[in-house]
Amino acid sequence: MNSLAIPLWLDVVAVGFGGLAGALAARRRGFDIVGVLFLAVIGGLGGALLRDLLLQVPVRALTSPWLLPSAFLGGLLVAPLLALVGPLRFRRDVAFTLLDAMSLAMYSVLGTDRAMTVGLPPISCVFVGTVAGVGGALIRDVLINEQPEHFKPGSFYVLAAVPGCIAYFVMRTLELPVLVSAVVAVGVVITVRMSSWSLNWQTGRRRSA
Repeated sequence: MNSLAIPLWLDVVAVGFGGLAGALAARRRGFDIVGVLFLAVIGGLGGALLRDLLLQVPVRALTSPWLLPSAFLGGLLVAPLLALVGPLRFRRDVAFTLLDAMSLAMYSVLGTDRAMTVGLPPISCVFVGTVAGVGGALIRDVLINEQPEHFKPGSFYVLAAVPGCIAYFVMRTLELPVLVSAVVAVGVVITVRMSSWSLNWQTGRRRSA
């Protein structure tokens, strides 16, 4: 399997969506332009950094000339996006959740793909994909002093990433085309994430012993 099975442009798009989600989080907290761009970079590249560190491969976020500019572009596009969405809080919440879901989905698939190319076993591929998917949002939430949504009772986040990673691994193992596998797996993650958010599917709180 080619070491770069998924084309670079999908990585660039994933970084852009992650950057937009990070910038939106910064705007919701009232950050200035420096804070907006910083969180755009963290949201866009955090998952890629964690993925490549886990795999002990060159950090693609820094070696590629396209990924860092894509994160900055996502940060700069947040103002036009907010103007398009309008001032209603619900519409902004929907926009933020959808962008976050798209970033989660793409990086889950990218992480799984990269883990498969270095020959990791199935469970490790799913683990790396999940960490890559949630990594940017996790670092972002810590930096803005919010409890990461991933670990609180609420709508599915990690539980949305896992089935997408599994779906991608299975389809690629069956030698389905890369882009077909990626599109289907991304659709799985977005569908589970947005369905849980809109239909109020909740993870349960662990009972104290």
